[in-house]
Amino acid sequence: MLNEIRFFDSLTHIKEDESWYKTDKVASYSRLKGYYQDGHVEKAIIAAMPDDDYDYIGNTVKKELPFCSLVFSVKKEWLQRSDCEIKRLLLNLKKQYGAVGIKVHPRFSSIDIESPQLQRVAKLAASVGLIVYVCTILRKPVGPVKNTVHYHIAKLCELCPGTNFVFLHGGYTDLFATGEIIRDYPNAMLDLSFTFMRFRKSSLALDVGYLFETLDKKLTIGTDYPEYSPVELKEEVKKYILSRDDLCLTKEKLENIFFNNINNLVNNYE
Repeated sequence: MLNEIRFFDSLTHIKEDESWYKTDKVASYSRLKGYYQDGHVEKAIIAAMPDDDYDYIGNTVKKELPFCSLVFSVKKEWLQRSDCEIKRLLLNLKKQYGAVGIKVHPRFSSIDIESPQLQRVAKLAASVGLIVYVCTILRKPVGPVKNTVHYHIAKLCELCPGTNFVFLHGGYTDLFATGEIIRDYPNAMLDLSFTFMRFRKSSLALDVGYLFETLDKKLTIGTDYPEYSPVELKEEVKKYILSRDDLCLTKEKLENIFFNNINNLVNNYE
């Protein structure tokens, strides 16, 4: 059944030098383009990282990857600017590259999830019509945090009710509790990229299955390319989720998770 489902990859990356930090993975745009040409992915979000050349990322997407939508990470030097300056910067990314959102990456952007700076940036992004992606892997140098990840997510949703959030990696090891919290906030979506694949052989896979069944209208999933490929992701979902006899996973639910939810959100910002 999964092979019949359209796939909007909620999180991918490309790098100008094709390297991917401390791994041997290849973050080339040509490989991502190949997934599209082979029918493995229909749409994708490309999230530019804080150390990227945004002109390279933006121009490459416009020229080579028109099926992709762009999200730009907040650079730590932006935080020294005034509200008006940040808004102008964000508006320029929208105008020049068609950006649909920003990404707050606590470990790379030096923004503590508890910080008023995060609330400030989220509100400014919303004011110019951008989605806010927030990475929820709070390891060094930003972790550990004083409270649980789901507590901070709930507070952020409450403090920024006009901002549409996509919480990347689902709260990471706090996945189950984060899923329960997300139910209460209409401005929040939970992304399962990386976390499912990293922990698929652990009990967290049971939590993912439960969320697939009960939270399908609030979930999205991606490859975190180049961490994984669409084929790898789908095969592991089949193995660890769809193989379970105790779950009621309809085609409609899978369509919501793999395509509809993120597609409907992004369509409102393009």
